[in-house]
Amino acid sequence: MTYVELLTQPRLDDAYYHSANASRVYGCYLGDSQNYPADREAVAAALAVAPWVQESARINRAFQVQSYTWARDAGVRQFLDLGCGWPHHPVLYDVLDRKFPVVYVDHDPGVTAHLSTELDQGDATTVIRADIAPMRRFLISAPMRTAIDLDHPVAVILGDVLPWWPDGTVVRQAMSELRAWMPGGSILAITHLTGDFTPGSVAALVDTYAEHGLTVRPRPREEIAELFGDFAQQASGLCATGQWYPGGPYASSPPEDSAAFAGIAVKPTDSRRSA
Repeated sequence: MTYVELLTQPRLDDAYYHSANASRVYGCYLGDSQNYPADREAVAAALAVAPWVQESARINRAFQVQSYTWARDAGVRQFLDLGCGWPHHPVLYDVLDRKFPVVYVDHDPGVTAHLSTELDQGDATTVIRADIAPMRRFLISAPMRTAIDLDHPVAVILGDVLPWWPDGTVVRQAMSELRAWMPGGSILAITHLTGDFTPGSVAALVDTYAEHGLTVRPRPREEIAELFGDFAQQASGLCATGQWYPGGPYASSPPEDSAAFAGIAVKPTDSRRSA
């Protein structure tokens, strides 16, 4: 396993442990033990106004596993998990039977430190601590040039990442740069919080998170669809996360439980890749 730091700011400080953290809050919903009182307080407050939020996290996690499986079965042999968060079982690398290169990326120092010790040192994996908001600068960095072979398709997974980028201009620019970088035949999987299904409780959740220092921005289906550019949507298309995979464990769950859209799309093979 290769571990790389692309951020220079202090890795951990008192604020890290005493403020709610998006990655740890998500982990709380999934039963993770890597959390602190501020995280648990934020979770309790969120559940009080949006009781579906824990189920939504579970549905999102199941879709991430399905995304890896779908891309593997489609023939992709390298994976990039942007905003990977805390490792949860099954660790996504295990879904691939430890056969293919995986690059995990997160800006959270606790996440990347945990990944660097949790993963088998013999794995063909790379863990990068980086901010992906300046997307192009990240993509052309030396660790990425080493880890990803752009002569072959890559599967890029963004599971519950983009809602934590409130600036729509930054998100659109970053996604445009990401799509341009991906070789033809590559796969893009996205899940994104939305208020389309339950606008009242999602708005209450946004406000509650803000009270705990967490900024999240749900987006409507139209905005989420634009993040895929001209990539071709697969299977069920862009739909409620639990319903994307007909044979999945949450296929019968109502859209309100997902509170998010999910899509898996493929870049046309005749598309040119920009450096």
